[in-house]
This record gives sequence, C-alpha cells and structure tokens, in this order.
Amino acid sequence: KNLYNETVNTGSMVDISRSYQMLSADVRRIIGHVMVLESKELAHVEELLREEPIMQVLTGGDISGAHLYRWRHIRDYTLRQDDGRIGSPAVLVAMDETENVDGLREALYEENLKYLIESRRIIAAGPMHVATKDKDDPASVGVGDLIMFNARSRQEAIEFVEALPYAEAGLYSDMRVHFYNQLDITGKFVSEDPMRDAPCSQMQEALEVWGYPTGDDQTPWLNF
Repeated sequence: KNLYNETVNTGSMVDISRSYQMLSADVRRIIGHVMVLESKELAHVEELLREEPIMQVLTGGDISGAHLYRWRHIRDYTLRQDDGRIGSPAVLVAMDETENVDGLREALYEENLKYLIESRRIIAAGPMHVATKDKDDPASVGVGDLIMFNARSRQEAIEFVEALPYAEAGLYSDMRVHFYNQLDITGKFVSEDPMRDAPCSQMQEALEVWGYPTGDDQTPWLNF
C-alpha cells in the first residue's frame, strides 16, 4: 500500500516509491529533494514532474532545472537495510567525470559492489543512467550513482563515501552527501487495523447490546 499513490497520485501512470527531503549540514533546512519514480514510459514521468506538488514548489512547473536520470536499482537483499537502523539515513548523489574515465566504472564494478555489501549500511543503491526513451538504448550510459545509506554522523557519512572504490579511483567529478527526511508515502503508519472487521468485534457489540459486561473495570475477568 502506498499512501501517496492512493491519494494525490491516483490515476497516474507513475508510482512514487521514494520521496526524500535533502537536509542541510545542520539538518535544519531543506535544500533539495530526491524522488524515485517508476513508470513504463519516460513521458509519463515528465508529465508527473510538471504537476507533482513538491516539484511545483521547487521549480514552479519548469522541470528543465530538475535533474532526471534512469536509476538502475541494485536489487540485492544485502543492500536493503532498514533506514535509521544504524544512525540516520543519508543519501549520496555522485556524478562521473566526463573525461579520462572510459571503462573505469565497469572495471571497478565488482570491487565497489563488494564494498557496499560489506558495509552493511546500504538502504538502496544503484547507478544513474541517461534518461532515454528506451531503457535498452545504448545511449543510456552510466553518469553517476545514487546511494542511500545509514551513518551515525555527517563525518562518518563523508568518510564512508570517500572510501568508495569509485571515489578513490577518481571516477566522480562531484559528490554530494546529505542526511534526508523521509516522507511517509508508504501508508504504513496509517494502515487499516486488520482486526477491525474480525468477528470478535461484532460479538463484543452484540454482548454490549445484550447487557453483558465488556468494559467493566470492577469485574475485568468477565469482560469479553
């Protein structure tokens, strides 16, 4: 159940699976936003971004200033830690150099993946590719990484990302790491009570009608 998709996003051809407010170094200000969208068509995503309330506030409906990439989520169970399990959730947005890095991402892929797995702090991770209309388009090359992970402090977060094999090899031209405030779009905190329609509640109502004690503080052992 996704609360966002079942309310303001009903009827859309896009599902919003993650929505994060990026925070300043002192975690007192919102300085940006990261969203993970799922759709079969790139055009649907662009249409949603023009109408999405948060993007309206940030861009005024002009999404030309928003960075849109195809994120290839590494779907390994070892890279799905609970956010906040160790410290607080943080996000790294890293962009590749454009020169003198040909083949470097591919050459260090396994080493970098091993580092992520062994850290036991990754919430979700994956490379960002050029957002082409067809996901199998050869032009959809890797241009960076989006990594969500847990850290006890900002310094620990910085040290973690600086030790990435990709970072140490000089793959990145720009690295931004921030703690984030996760908006609850899952609906897990407003989920319906699964016992609400259980037969016992109907029986309790019937007993109340019949005059039996169902909430008697003096004889609680007789309560239903």
